[in-house]
This record gives sequence, C-alpha cells and structure tokens, in this order.
Amino acid sequence: MKTRYHQIIVPLLFFICFLCVNIGQARTKQLLMPFVKNFSKLEYNGANQNWDVCQGVNGVMYFANSDGLLEYDGASWKLYPLPAEQIVRSVAVDSAGRVYVGAHEEFGYWEKNKNGQLEYFSLIEFVEDHQIKNQDIWKICIWDNKVYFQSFAEIFVYDGEKLTIINTPANVFSLFKIRDRLLVSIQNMGLYEFKQDSLVALKGTDQLSPKTINIAIPYGEKGILLGSELGGLYKYENEKMTPWKNDADDFLKNFQLNKAATVSINDKEYYLFGTITQGLVVLDKNGGIYSHITKGQGLQNNTILGIKVDQYNNLWLSLDNGIDFINLNSSFRYYHDRSGELGTVYSAAIFNGKLYLGTNHGLYSAVWNAKLLQLEADFTLIKDTQGQVWNLKVVDDVLFCGHNNGTFLISEKGIERISNVSGGWILKEVPGNPDLLIQGTYIGLVVYKKSGGQWRMFHMVKSYHEPTEFLEFDYKGNLWTSHAYRGLYKLKLNSDFSSVLKSEFYNKENGLPDDSNVNVFKVDQQVVFTTKEKLFSYDYNQEKLAPFKKLNTGLKDFKDAYKIISIDSRNYWFFKKGKCARVLMNHGEIKSIDALSFQLLRGSTLDGYENIIALGRGDYLICQDAGFSIFSSHQMDKSLSLQNHQVILREISCNSQTSKLHQALDLENPGEIANSKNNMNFEFSLPVYRFGKLKYQWKLEGYDVFWSDPSDRTLVNYSKLPHGDYTFTVRATDNYGSMSKIASYSFTILPPWYLSKLAKIIYWLLFFALIGGFRVVYYYKLDKQKRKYYLKLQEENEEKIIKLKNEHLREEIENKSKELANYTMLVTKKNDLLNQLKEQLEKLEIHVIAATAKKRLKDINKLIQSGISSEEDWKLFNENFDKANETFLQNLRKRYIDLTPNDLRFCALLRMNMTSKEIASLLNISPRSVEVKRYRLRKKLNLEHEKNLVEFLMEVNEQN
Repeated sequence: MKTRYHQIIVPLLFFICFLCVNIGQARTKQLLMPFVKNFSKLEYNGANQNWDVCQGVNGVMYFANSDGLLEYDGASWKLYPLPAEQIVRSVAVDSAGRVYVGAHEEFGYWEKNKNGQLEYFSLIEFVEDHQIKNQDIWKICIWDNKVYFQSFAEIFVYDGEKLTIINTPANVFSLFKIRDRLLVSIQNMGLYEFKQDSLVALKGTDQLSPKTINIAIPYGEKGILLGSELGGLYKYENEKMTPWKNDADDFLKNFQLNKAATVSINDKEYYLFGTITQGLVVLDKNGGIYSHITKGQGLQNNTILGIKVDQYNNLWLSLDNGIDFINLNSSFRYYHDRSGELGTVYSAAIFNGKLYLGTNHGLYSAVWNAKLLQLEADFTLIKDTQGQVWNLKVVDDVLFCGHNNGTFLISEKGIERISNVSGGWILKEVPGNPDLLIQGTYIGLVVYKKSGGQWRMFHMVKSYHEPTEFLEFDYKGNLWTSHAYRGLYKLKLNSDFSSVLKSEFYNKENGLPDDSNVNVFKVDQQVVFTTKEKLFSYDYNQEKLAPFKKLNTGLKDFKDAYKIISIDSRNYWFFKKGKCARVLMNHGEIKSIDALSFQLLRGSTLDGYENIIALGRGDYLICQDAGFSIFSSHQMDKSLSLQNHQVILREISCNSQTSKLHQALDLENPGEIANSKNNMNFEFSLPVYRFGKLKYQWKLEGYDVFWSDPSDRTLVNYSKLPHGDYTFTVRATDNYGSMSKIASYSFTILPPWYLSKLAKIIYWLLFFALIGGFRVVYYYKLDKQKRKYYLKLQEENEEKIIKLKNEHLREEIENKSKELANYTMLVTKKNDLLNQLKEQLEKLEIHVIAATAKKRLKDINKLIQSGISSEEDWKLFNENFDKANETFLQNLRKRYIDLTPNDLRFCALLRMNMTSKEIASLLNISPRSVEVKRYRLRKKLNLEHEKNLVEFLMEVNEQN
C-alpha cells in the first residue's frame, strides 16, 4: 500500500514542481503587462459566457453572447437577442457592416437599416430541417465574397443569394482564414483547403492524428503555426510539419490550447494563445514568453473562448465569464503588486543594474533589464530599510535614499546611514557648488558635502526649522521653500549654506489665493509656485508675487496643477487631482499638452506624491499606488492620435412633444422632418478603445452659436426646434487642443402646417382675395360715401337755397314790414291830418252861414271822410299786412284757434310795437276801444297779469 502511494504521489509532485518551474520561468517576463480593462456582465447586461468576438470596419465590436449578439461602440452596450433567444456561438462581420451570427439550429445576419438600427434576417429557410437538426454553428468565415458557416457536421456556404452545403470527409472541427486561404480542420485527419468550392487535403498535416488541429495562425511570411488542445505547437512550411520549440511548450501542452491570433507591435511579431485553464500566453517570434496574463494578473476568467486583435492591434478576449480588453499596442506596461507586499510606490531609481523602489513599506530592489525594460527577478526588501521611503536620487555613482528614519547611502559597498534627520523629502544640487547637496526634511534643511570622494552630512541650516517638502534655487541664488499649510519662504543663505541671512515670508496677504497647498517648482529655469487656482511667479522688478499669465493661458485646464516634475528643459509633467499631462515646451513656449494618453493612469497614482523617473531613450517610470508603469514615448503610434479618428453617428431619431415613441431617421439620406416631430435625438460614439473614456463636443448649426463644453455624454437631445435647416456636428476631444475629425448630419425641420408652402399659397390667395374684397368694399363704400356726400351736398345746397330764399323772403318781409310800417305811419299821419282838418272844418261850419259855403264844407268833410276810411287803402294795407305777418299769423292761429281775424290783425299791429293811439288812428277807433281790445285779447291768450302782451307776441314767432 505504501509502495503504491509512493508510485502515485512522487510522479505527481514531480509534475507539479516541473510545472511551477515553467510557470516561474514565464513569470520572469510577464511582470510588466499591458493595461487590462474588464467588462463584467453587469456592465454589458448579458450572460456570463461570450463565445466569439469580431470587429466591424467602423470599429464597433461584436460578441457572441449566450443571451444574443452584443454590440459595443466604446460608449454603450446593446444586446440583440435572436428571435428564438438561442445562444449565439459565433459572429463575423463583412466589409459592408453585415453581422453574421450562428447559433443552435440557426444562422443568419443582422443588417442595419437606413435608420441605423439592426434587423435580423434568418438564412435557415434555405436549409432542410434534417441538415441543421441538433447542429450549432461554431465558426463563421468570410472569404472570396462568400460566407462559410461551420457546424461539427456541415459547412454551409452563402453567396448572398443561395445556400450550398460542402461535403466533408469527416466531422469538421474549425475553420481558419490564413492570409488569402481558407483552411478546414477535419477531425483526426489534419487540415484541408478550399479550392473551387471543394476541399483539398494539405499534405503532411495529418501527422498529428489522432489529435485534432484546433488552432492555425500565420507564421513568418508563408508558414502556418498549428496546434492542438494538448499537443503543443507545430510549424507548417513547405508541406512539412516540425515542432516549434518555445518557452511555453510544456505549459501549453498541459493547459488546453483553445484560441490563437497574431499581432504586430512596433514592427515586432507576437503570437497570442488563449487557454481553457491558464488565461493568455504571449510569445515572441523566437518562442520567448513575452507575457502571461491570468486571472491573478487582471483577467476576469482563465477560460478564453475567443480572441480578436482589433484595428489598432489591441486585444479583445471573450471569456467564459465576461469580456476583457488588453491594450497591447500601448506606450504603457504595468507592474501590479496584487499581493500588497510592496505597498505604495513613492520613488524609484535605476542604479547598478537594479530597479530600486521606495515605498511606504521600505526600499526594494530587483534586477533590471534596461534594454528590454523587464524585471529579471522579483523584488526583495533591502535589509534595515523598513518604513517610509520618500526620495531616491542617484548622485555621483551612489544612491541617496530619503527615509522616514533618516538618509541612507547605497553603493557597491552596501547601505549606510549618513543622516539621522527624519523625513528626507527632497534632495537638490546647489547651483555652482557640485560638492554640495541640500535636502528638505521634516524639521528643516540639511546640507551634504562631498569630501574625499564620499558624501557626508555637513550640517543643518540654522534659523530655519520648517518642514520642507519642495525647494528650488532661483537665478539670484535665493532658496525658495514651501510650507504645506503656511505659504512660501524666500531664503538668503550664507556662503557655506549653514545659516539664513535673510528670510522673507509670503502668504495670502502677499497675493496668494490661499496659505495652504502652495508648492515650488522650476519651469524653463524659472521658479514657479503652484496654488489651488493658478500658477504664480516672482516679479523681481516689483519684488512681489504675480500670476504667471503666459503659462496659465497655455496650460488651460492644468493651470491649477499642484505638482510639476521636470525631466529636462523641454519635458514637463503636470499633475492635478486624478489627472496627468505631459507638456512639451520650447524656449518657454508650450508646444503640446498630452493628457489623453494618460487617462488610464487616472486614480492609480497617489495624489500629492506622484513621481516620474526618466529611464533614458524616452522611457519613463511612473510610480503608482500598487506598483509602477513604464511609459515609452518613442512607442507612441502617431496614427492612433485623436486627430486621425472620426466620431460615428450611431442613431438619429425624432419625436413629438406628446409622444415618447422615437422615429429613427435615415443616416445616409437626410430628409425633411415634420414640424410636429421637432424633438431631435443624436447618439454617437468614437469606437477607439485605447483612449479610455472620451469627451465630446457638439454644435447644431442653425441653432447653437458655439460648441458645447466637453462632456462624456453620447446622447444629445434638442427640443422644440423651430423650422429651418440644421447641421448637427460632433467631435471627440481631450480638453487640451486635440480633437477628432468632425461627423455631421444635415436635416430640415419643416414649417408647421400653417407655415407650409401650401399654407403660404393659400395665404397669398386669401391675401389677394382679401385685397380684392377690400377693394370692392372700399369702392362700394367710397361710392356710397360719394352718393351720400352728393345727397348731403344737395341737401345742403337745397338748404342753402331755402335759406337764401328764406333770407330773401325775410328781407322781402322785412322790406314789406318796413313798407307797411311806413305806409301805416303815413296813413296814420294822413288820418290824423284829415281828422284835424275835419275838426277844423266842423268848427268852421258853425261860423259859416251861407248855405253855399256850408254845402261846400260838407262836401269837403265828405271828401276828407272818404280819405280817412278809403277801402282801397285799407285793402292795400291788409294785403301788405298779411304778407308781412303771414308766418306770425299762421303760428298764432295754430296755438290759439279762438282768435278772430280782427284779433289776429290787432295782434299783428301790437307786434309791430304800435302805440294805442297809432292803432286807434289806423283802425279809426278810439284809444279807449284799443285798450278794451287789449284786455279782451289778454284773456283769450290766457296771459298772466305780469306778462307784457307785446313781448309775448314777439316771442310767439321766435319759438316757432
């Protein structure tokens, strides 16, 4: 029993040890890895398993997910389930953007309609039920303008119109598209090649039998690299197969090789192998392990079901649990201390072939391959350096280590403490004194001096005991230091830098925005002070602090950076909370600001303690929370800059104010949009994944005056747009001047129905009709007014005529009245004269005796009498009287019907204002009789006693 136990356990232990050795060998070159971005099912809202992955010509990624087809454009995820909700096993995209998918007893394609929305078209109708029954489509290849769908039993070929089935000698394991060839792996029979729609065996590939070839990728210019699940890798060249010896050979034979791909990075060829149990292995062209990435190094899962190298040579992995993006073609490579043993890295230095890391746990070192930028061994802690390391600096072939417990000197002889002053934050050379160094510490300034070829602590600077994390010398020899919470100091030191001759203090009262968080650095040989708001410098002419206007303007969003690291006179790194930018300058002028390339560093550096070490040849080491990264500026691909990409418009729709239902619009042929649907929605993205999360700016020409502020939004809405012509433009930006190409979409919002062309025609017709109607009405009214005017004028003329006639009559009456009055006066006077003559003759007759004389007197009296009461005179008087008083008599007769003609005549005489005596003479009656007539007339007229009769009669005619 014991012997049997040993027979089992010993080989097993040997195998485990052998495996660990191989994995350990892999680890030596996989410590520095590219950036890995994980997408979990919670993020893409699909199932765990992702079976395949491909990319469209527009950069959009597609994944065969157990819940359907997943689409990712760099901004958002969309899931498209199949009609029967089958598991999607395979996916491929052609040059026209048609997305082919395969599933259980189902295959077909998704195609975007004119509105940019995917629609599914099944091809299963071309297949007999028995030909697809219980079959899954595991691989899709597009080759020679045809689409090949592979199940284990059949290969279906679709040419765009009809579907054909290829006869195979045995079960089909997979399809491989190698350069311009399409190869088929037949179970236990090697590889076959499609030639004129028939399969031709590749000579020599059957030697792996009974193992089945499950991977095939290009190797060199003409060769093919083949592999099976547990059979290792083989080179196939000139119809011969030979084993490909590589550093991961034993490893790959034991961990089930599943998928493979090739990638070219910086003109170097690499081979990518996905396994079922041990993640991803990357080999170089010589078979050396370039990287080995597993769940422990950032993957979500070790089972790789699909591999895709995208347009920019970055890697997408479809996993048994999730999706991972690996930024292979990047200027960055990372060392992640996932165990937490190192701690947070504060400083680093390359010294004597080793990489030294100063962390909060102590000082660590590892053998460093400067040429390959790789670690040759794991890090080890240097004895007696436990604790916080703040600063590492190489000076004259020795390494200074500023530590919480003092300052150490590392050389070929070992490690030596040369100062017990705590907290060596910063170490600077003294200008003009190559044998002196000055250090900022917790309690002030320490000066080191080189004597006899060895560096030793010289002394502390007297009269200055402030904690000093940052310090710089200006061109006048003044030493500027900063206090974390109080402000700035300008120090004038004596000749041996042992004491302070003069100290000037600057804080908020001297122009700084605040007392705290003021740091001092040098930019282009000029001392610069960082604050919470902007950069400041010292004006030596006015001897005061002032904002550094030129630099603030050029730095834009980084003017409030709190830390500046100077690599050389042209190369500066600016840090603000969560952000980093590399600034290139030339003679004080800012030439470029690159913050976009460093977005992936966001959140990985320690705020306030960021550090970058120049490694030479444009390589930099960046200290991070849990390790470090290497940035190689010379490996930056210019073609991958933001300016070379264009935002794509994913979907454009419109809707009305009262409805949430969106109507998708034609992306290729913009048209006219009804005014009732004047709410516009624009969805866009830039499917370039190496930049991290981008920001976008947009402008609706015809509505917006300026570009929007940069935003990470990828969906923009405009509500209640007025009618008119518009062009929506959008671009990606990094906030610092780099912008993508502009995508645009022009459209027209039609006027509302009451402003449409038909409505305008109707309005014009109505307008002209109104004008015509108005003219008709106007001329009708004008004619009516004319007629009215003419009638009025005629009436006025008639009135004038009547008035003239009346005036003429009145004048005649007045004349008649005057004549009548004159005549009456004449008659009255005549009668008075005749009466007097008569009286005189009567008196004379008494004295006349002669009969003849008496007779003659009587004749004279008769003649006189006839003259007094002449009927002709009275008749003439009456005619003139009636004419003169016709109106008066008519009015009086209407009002008082009881008046007799004599009363009327008497009233007329009274109205003529004749006296009683004159009336009596005229009527040949006595004055007494006149008074009686007056009395009787008053009674008939019902006049009051106080009322004057003549005035009453005068009023009668006026009232009427």
